[in-house]
Amino acid sequence: MSILIDAHVHIHPQFSIEEFFSFAWENFSRAADAIGVSGDTDYVLALTEGQGCDVFGTLKGRAISSSEKEHTVFEDSFWTPYLTKETESLIIRKADKKLIILAGRQLVSTEKIELLSLFSSLVIEDRSLPLAELAQRVSQNNALPVVPWGVGKWIGQRGKVVEELFSKQLDFPIFPGDNGNRPPFWPMPQLLRKAPTRYSAVLSGSDPLPLASHENRAGSFGSFITDAELSLDTPIDSLRKILLTSKNISVFGHGVGSCQCVVDQLQINLTNR
Repeated sequence: MSILIDAHVHIHPQFSIEEFFSFAWENFSRAADAIGVSGDTDYVLALTEGQGCDVFGTLKGRAISSSEKEHTVFEDSFWTPYLTKETESLIIRKADKKLIILAGRQLVSTEKIELLSLFSSLVIEDRSLPLAELAQRVSQNNALPVVPWGVGKWIGQRGKVVEELFSKQLDFPIFPGDNGNRPPFWPMPQLLRKAPTRYSAVLSGSDPLPLASHENRAGSFGSFITDAELSLDTPIDSLRKILLTSKNISVFGHGVGSCQCVVDQLQINLTNR
């Protein structure tokens, strides 16, 4: 069995959740066909929610328990969340389609560098800790810290902070992350090129922006794991073990085009102003 994981997922308020999940499933499915995957494949969305967002909590509040599952018919018309044996994971289904949803947060260090906290809903106040301490706090909470590439975030003084973190001998795992918003004209950073020789992998994700055009981005870019299988009862527990031990992790899909990247950044800057 194989696993496709989008490890940097935002579900913004302007998105239709139903459409978002349908687009994600279609993107994963197309990626699996392009890779040439045969047999069963698990599709995983690792949420990275920012301050004030809790889509995972909303989904969990609507989820069907294990005792109700056997009496439930998977509906053709909408996505339905189901509880697992973990507090931070869900399975959502629509007819014969299935997605695994994992809780997670996007945090910001005092240096204004983003850090993803996968597998945990714990909120840590933005800009309250330096990057190294923030990563350690995330790990102590049994979450997986990922430092994702971002426009302007890995250059200059902030770039030095990121390089310093990854040059240290740490007593906890940490991953660099590639980003679906990195355009073709932006070369792959040296840290990402070196990562496979120093760490298990680069964890990639689509990173949908708060733009209507990004409602269809989830599942279009991420990490592909071969010869691995997730437990649907405890997907986080099994995925954590896979990520820390597997040597069969590579990238799938594609990021935005150069022109689209420029348009997206202009829109974001205008919105912020």
